[in-house]
Amino acid sequence: MRNLIALMISLCGIVMTPAWAGQFKEIGELEVHYNTLSTTFLTPDIAKQYDITRSGYRGLVNIAVLDTMQLGKPAIAAKVQGQVKNLVGNSRELDFTEIREGDAIYYIATFAADDEETYQFQIDLNAAGNRSASFNYNYTFYVDTP
Repeated sequence: MRNLIALMISLCGIVMTPAWAGQFKEIGELEVHYNTLSTTFLTPDIAKQYDITRSGYRGLVNIAVLDTMQLGKPAIAAKVQGQVKNLVGNSRELDFTEIREGDAIYYIATFAADDEETYQFQIDLNAAGNRSASFNYNYTFYVDTP
């Protein structure tokens, strides 16, 4: 549980800035929260625990799926797949890893990124109860250098 709290604090610090606020989609009975950031925003301990390379040229996608039909909108398991594509059309599959700690369930994937490059993300998910969702979003990546 302590690890989840540390990861969420790392991510929430980013999510709470105006550029990140409110990044979620309501799709049918699902509420899908997502964010994208440089892996340098993760602490070294958290990056090591989840085998994530910290680099200004690595991005991290974080997805959480909530069930809006249940009281309190609990997190639910889903099969999450996705692609990231730059504006030239070069595309890569995102390899999501499921993280479960306590009641929290989230999915993370990393990708190689270039400075000031805009990426298009296509996210597809299938949740329990034969519920599926797909959505797109764009993100412009800026290299975080010390």
